[in-house]
Amino acid sequence: YNVDNNVEDFQSGVEEMERLLNRFEKAGCNSGAVMGGAMQALIFRMALGAPDTATVLGFIGSCMSSAAFVLSDGEEDD
Repeated sequence: YNVDNNVEDFQSGVEEMERLLNRFEKAGCNSGAVMGGAMQALIFRMALGAPDTATVLGFIGSCMSSAAFVLSDGEEDD
């Protein structure tokens, strides 16, 4: 278990998903449909590997909280 690798892996996942969503956007795809499909695939994969429903819900809540924090932090700079 290497925390540094986990942080790097997390950031790599964020950056790769941003690149993928940007490619869909540049191709003229509906961003809502693309994000909905991506979220469904991610949640499905997460649920497959989770030991129980509470773990899945906790993970989703953590992701939402983290995204809200990043968004609110960026708004303060404006």
